[in-house]
Amino acid sequence: MGIEKVGTALSNENPEKFTVPPGFVSLTSFTLKKVTDSDEASASMGVDNACGAEPSWIGSAPTVIDFAKAMEHKPWILHNQLKCNRKDSDPEHEMNLPLKASLPEGVVRGCPRCANCQKVISRWCPEESHKPVLEDAPVFHPTEEEFKETLKYISNIRPKAEHFGICRIVPPPSWQPPCLLKEKCVWESSKFETYIQRIDELKKPISKGKLSSTHEETTVKRRRVSQWSKEHQFSNGCREDDNDVSCPDECFESESGPKFTLGDFKKYADNFKSQYFCIVDKAVGSSVSSTGYQESRPSVEDVEGEYWRIIENPSEAIEVLCGINVSSREFQSGFPVDSNLSHSSHMTEYLEYAGSGWNLNNTPMLPGSLLLFESSDTSTASISQLFMGMCFSSLCWKVEEHHLYSLCYMHLGSPKIWYGVPAGYCYKLEGVLKKHFTHYLGQVETPWNLITQVPPSVLKSEGIPLFRCVQSPGEFVVTFPGVYHSEFDCGFNCSERVNFAPFDWLPYGQHVVDIYSEKRRKTSISHDKLLIGAAMVAVRAKWELLVMKNELFENTQWINICGKDGILTKLIKLRIRQEVMRREYLCSSLQSQRMEDRFDLNTKRECSICLFDLHFSAIGCTCSPGKYTCLQHAKFLCSCASDAKYLLIRYKIEELNVLVKALEGDLGAIKKWAVEKLGLTMSSNFSTEAAEGTRL
Repeated sequence: MGIEKVGTALSNENPEKFTVPPGFVSLTSFTLKKVTDSDEASASMGVDNACGAEPSWIGSAPTVIDFAKAMEHKPWILHNQLKCNRKDSDPEHEMNLPLKASLPEGVVRGCPRCANCQKVISRWCPEESHKPVLEDAPVFHPTEEEFKETLKYISNIRPKAEHFGICRIVPPPSWQPPCLLKEKCVWESSKFETYIQRIDELKKPISKGKLSSTHEETTVKRRRVSQWSKEHQFSNGCREDDNDVSCPDECFESESGPKFTLGDFKKYADNFKSQYFCIVDKAVGSSVSSTGYQESRPSVEDVEGEYWRIIENPSEAIEVLCGINVSSREFQSGFPVDSNLSHSSHMTEYLEYAGSGWNLNNTPMLPGSLLLFESSDTSTASISQLFMGMCFSSLCWKVEEHHLYSLCYMHLGSPKIWYGVPAGYCYKLEGVLKKHFTHYLGQVETPWNLITQVPPSVLKSEGIPLFRCVQSPGEFVVTFPGVYHSEFDCGFNCSERVNFAPFDWLPYGQHVVDIYSEKRRKTSISHDKLLIGAAMVAVRAKWELLVMKNELFENTQWINICGKDGILTKLIKLRIRQEVMRREYLCSSLQSQRMEDRFDLNTKRECSICLFDLHFSAIGCTCSPGKYTCLQHAKFLCSCASDAKYLLIRYKIEELNVLVKALEGDLGAIKKWAVEKLGLTMSSNFSTEAAEGTRL
């Protein structure tokens, strides 16, 4: 009946008499064009029903997304009535839709016939390889004797390696630490959260702030990938929330993906790589196998060339997953730690490596690393992080927080390729980012707010040197202070890394603190706390040498950074001079009071305006307890009169001047500071192992 009415209306050519359907409004008259059966069939084509076959939307019919985009330009459609709630949509139904219309989707998960298959549509193009021609970073092979002292060895190779930015260290053959990640309870049970990376879009800078605007799309993507993993039976009987590991969003550079165990993630990663690097035998065609492809084993150079081809000249969409910054404290370190020993059957084997300086759980806290004076309650810089990767998963160009050193160890899997730019070109590289991506920056003031993988060819054309490093399982990679570096994986692997801060890092750390304050960037460590902590141990070492005649090596290494020309003395002087000027010219009228010892013991205190660290001093007001500013922003704290505000200080300037004299070697100042601030006496028996007592 309804069909007859429609037919009558069409024959009378009076479309205005129709009842306007939901989502449409009559703006003007238009002519309806007859659609042929062939056109209608073409427009309604979907994904091929054959499991594993090429989806028919590639290179042929427009997709639903294409149709939706086309409809945006039709003025007679009320789009607000057509939008569906994507959060409530069926993930199985969405499984076959491409995420982008500009390029064909690189991976299809599921089909109308079954949802538990994965088909990698994109293929390796060896004839279009973009492998960069770069000089390799140096590789060092320490002897067993040299390998015993971690920081000493890195200090010895620094003059040869620093101007490369990165280097690789191959341990002696006898150093074979157990990998606890392979333990069944970890491999099959502990889960970590993955993040989705669109490799073909890494050349397009994206502000980290803009990622929040794509949260809805991310939710749908994650549901689709998660559905695939569930249908593929990537489960071992654990509840979804068992041993889940999650980290703050600000730690990551990509969109959220599903959770995996290491065992399941390896299956997923291996499956992707084996399909992607299949070779099409055009001569034989489908007679090679049912899919028409033959398996290939690409070399590291093959993967590298293909990676940069995708970055520089993408022809398809490629999505991969990776686990980034997974805290070893929450998940599991690959190295043995003391807590493992009580229930381990490999007690002897574990003991040897649990106390090693190359065990990344120990490296930040070694004597001579200034992170020894930073509490893990206020900073995560001393906690090692795990990275789980698959083929093409990437960490884009970045510089370590506070320009710290980093040490990375690969526990297992396929190689990882690194690229490093020497510290001397740090700001030139940032200038290149601003130059090439000005239209993307908007209000983003600094390149570290961008997610982008700049090809080596672009950097070389701008006169920026960079060096290459291929890391294999069982090897370390060191990045030096202020070095921009990037990396990507050649297949499934798991690595662990941590920051550390030997004495020669101090100038870099002092410089970057001022930059962070200018840019109002949050700091992850208290540089002033490290300075004072180092000064305390240095004075203690001088006391033991001069008074107690204790000539231990641990004492002499601290003495080497003191004296009138010592690096520690110079930086303490510089910081005190800065503090004197701010107290005299910015807040001389305020009443001062002593800062409690616990002021920033368990909570890092920062300026509410510029995020500057407040370990030395702070401005407070009776109107807002718990809220403070640095001395430079005292007037921005509140609108109260100056007599309501107060200056919190940890030390008086006179006391800090005594500390400087003590570092320079004045015996009277050493005794005064040692007795009054460290509580030492002539009969005390001290060593640098007691440094714990000097922390503030």
